Amino acid sequence: MWRNTALPVRIAMLDARACIPVLFVVTYWSWTTLYIALLGVMFFTVISWFGLTVPAVLRVMRRWANGAVRPAVPAWKRRRLA
Repeated sequence: MWRNTALPVRIAMLDARACIPVLFVVTYWSWTTLYIALLGVMFFTVISWFGLTVPAVLRVMRRWANGAVRPAVPAWKRRRLA
């Protein structure tokens, strides 16, 4: 019972976060919101196929944007001219 508490919440085969765009379609019927919801569901399906969650994808995107070098000393503690 407790072993599945760290797993992402799933509704059928989709991540539960994929249902948020579908909720917008249900509350506001429009072709545009339907297309946005389908794109959102496809996005969540693709990242779950890769075995990632939304926070993990955000970390990957942050890592890609910042680069590979992560210095051990924070920028405000570095001695520039010493």
